[in-house]
Amino acid sequence: MPTDVILVVLAAAVLHASWNAMAKGQQGSDPLITATVIALGATVVCVVMLVGLGMPAAESLPYVIASGIIHVAYLLLLGFSYRLADYSAVYPLMRGTAPLLTTAASFVFVGETIGTGPLAGIVLLSAGVLGLGLHSILRGGLNGAGLAVAAANIAVIVAYTVIDGIGARLSGNPGGYVALMMLLTGILHVSGMAYWRPQAVWDGVTRQWKMGLLGGAMVMASYGVVLWAMTKAPIGAVAALRETSVLFGAAIATLIMGERFSFARIIATIAIFGGLACLRLT
Repeated sequence: MPTDVILVVLAAAVLHASWNAMAKGQQGSDPLITATVIALGATVVCVVMLVGLGMPAAESLPYVIASGIIHVAYLLLLGFSYRLADYSAVYPLMRGTAPLLTTAASFVFVGETIGTGPLAGIVLLSAGVLGLGLHSILRGGLNGAGLAVAAANIAVIVAYTVIDGIGARLSGNPGGYVALMMLLTGILHVSGMAYWRPQAVWDGVTRQWKMGLLGGAMVMASYGVVLWAMTKAPIGAVAALRETSVLFGAAIATLIMGERFSFARIIATIAIFGGLACLRLT
């Protein structure tokens, strides 16, 4: 994988971890409402981006629609998972499992194959990402309900990653593709939440609109970069590299949320860097 692709995806991983930490929110806040405020912020950013970048090719529009609908399910499940489980448990579980399944799905639906070295890198990255959440899971940070929601969201992550990887390649304009897709996602999600819980959404927007715009910009930048990278490198490999966001998430949990960076997390971090080396050197 080219160095420039690795660097920009790692930058996207930092942004992804940051906006997920925002979605988790402070103690006592509702992650489902916070995720909705971020989705609204992303919708505003999308309109500006579409004006500047233009529309994607017509061939990619079915993928835009499919992904937009699936992303609504992702945001809902994300909010529920952060209600039911610790950020440091559920985030690594969702993000660490998805790349292996995405690699398999890319082979089945796209016919995309990768060599032994990159595959070893994906396995090491996934193992390391999962290892970062092991401590939190063992101390009870994930119950049965949280696990069920996380499992559902893993399937959703795999689905939208493969769909968007194909759609971005067909679009001729990855930035326009992600802007249009996220615009559709935001309209559907925010409209549904405003109908379901109008007062909670209104209160969330009035209190957190600045955070929503910042988080929305992070969502667009992080995912836009990833889709661009998927036009330059295998979908599964890019998906695995993006999940180094969990390493940055662990740092956030340690530095801001006061969680301990245990010996198990150190071993997991070594595995992640081993996976990075495999992706870079093969």
